Amino acid sequence: MKSGNLLTVTICGLTLWSLAAPSFAVSAVTTVNVTVARYLSITNTSSLEFGNISVSATAGAVVIDDTGMRFATGGVTINPAGSFNPAKFIIEGKPNANFAIKLPYKIELRDSNGNIIDVTDFKSSDKSGTLDINGIREISVGGQINLDPNQATGDYTGTMIVELNYM
Repeated sequence: MKSGNLLTVTICGLTLWSLAAPSFAVSAVTTVNVTVARYLSITNTSSLEFGNISVSATAGAVVIDDTGMRFATGGVTINPAGSFNPAKFIIEGKPNANFAIKLPYKIELRDSNGNIIDVTDFKSSDKSGTLDINGIREISVGGQINLDPNQATGDYTGTMIVELNYM
C-alpha cells in the first residue's frame, strides 16, 4: 500500500510543477489590408500596316510613326495602293492608375518562302501614362521595316508583343 501512495504523490507533484512553470508568451494584434485593383488589360484594335512598297537594288526603310505618318528612305518607293497605319491598342485598368509599356526591340516578318524583313525602332504614343477616370487609354505604336537590296517580293507577316504593367 505504501507504494501506491508514493505514485499518487509523485504524479500530483509533477502536475503542480508543470502548472506553476512561468510563461513568457506575449501577443499583439494588427490590421490586415488589401486593395484589389481592376485587372490591367490591353486589346489590339488595329494592326501595324506598312502598306504597299517597292524596293530597288539599294537597301532602304519604311517608317510608320505613332501618329500614322509614313515615309521611305534609301531605295524604297511607297506605292499609293494599300492602306497603312500604326498599331492601336486600348488599355483598361484601375481609374487614374499609372502604367508603363514595353515594346519589342526587333521582330521578324516572314513570307511564305522564309524570306525575312526586320521591324525595329518601335515607338509608342505613350511609353507610360495615366489611365483616365474610367480606367481607359488608347495608344498607338509605329515602327520601321528595314529592306535589303532587291528584297524578295511577297506578303510578309509577323507578330508583335506589347507588355503592360502598373507602375
